[in-house]
Amino acid sequence: MENEIDAELFDDLVAKRLGHYVYALFDPATGQPFYVGKGGGRAGLGNRRIFDHFDEARGNGGKERDKIAKIREIWKTTGDVQWKIVRSGLRNDDEALLIESALIDMLREMKIPLTNKQSGHGSVESGMKSRTELRAWCAPKLDLSSLPPSLMKRPIFIFNIDRGVADRRKNYPDDGSDLYKEATCQFWNVSAKYRSLEGAIAIGCINGITRAAVDIEGWKQVSDTRWEIVPHSFANATQHLNNLTYKKVSTIVDHCKGFWQRGNFLVIRIDNNANITVLRGSGNHTISLPPNAS
Repeated sequence: MENEIDAELFDDLVAKRLGHYVYALFDPATGQPFYVGKGGGRAGLGNRRIFDHFDEARGNGGKERDKIAKIREIWKTTGDVQWKIVRSGLRNDDEALLIESALIDMLREMKIPLTNKQSGHGSVESGMKSRTELRAWCAPKLDLSSLPPSLMKRPIFIFNIDRGVADRRKNYPDDGSDLYKEATCQFWNVSAKYRSLEGAIAIGCINGITRAAVDIEGWKQVSDTRWEIVPHSFANATQHLNNLTYKKVSTIVDHCKGFWQRGNFLVIRIDNNANITVLRGSGNHTISLPPNAS
């Protein structure tokens, strides 16, 4: 019990043959993995990374509490934790990290509950992508100088819709523009000062990439402090807004970073000289950017 004899398997011969490797811990009750990790390359330590988890579970150490709790639960109810080497003989730690990350991303996409604290390394840049996420990954920088006159001198709200999208994603399994539009129009705490701005546009943004843009026709009150955006319904409402979707606006967001990170929305205005005036979000009210630099 408690995987006590397993560590004997990792003698010097096995450790040398394994090299860098990726492994998974399994719940024998379900047959599903609950933790993915990598080992190897630790000179003089026998490459026994798998059994470090069991040592932690026998003691009081370990930072990954969910993993430790799962191991102890299995020991108490089922027996030994099952484990498997997924890939061995890998060239280096970077290669092991790449495989570990891909497994974590895939298993989480399959809704298998892993106890890993972190997502796969490099998931944002190199990880799994849906159709729309692939488009966002390839998004160009917003070129202010190429925007049509219909978008100039108008108030533009920039909302962080990451949480709103996550809350609604189960209703949109295939992703799609409606998901991002709905999250952009969701319930915001917007004062009368900003709701009264005429000709305003709302942009929904995730990780510095715009996902949706709507012309604001009005605001519908849904609680004492929350308002829902009512988009314009005319047929050509979205045509000029395509210039604002799937574009990188990280420079604008970074300019107001402290304000943005506290969960606040921004309001900006772009003039005919490709300068940005910050109406809400920064004490420095002007962002001067060269074309295609946002």
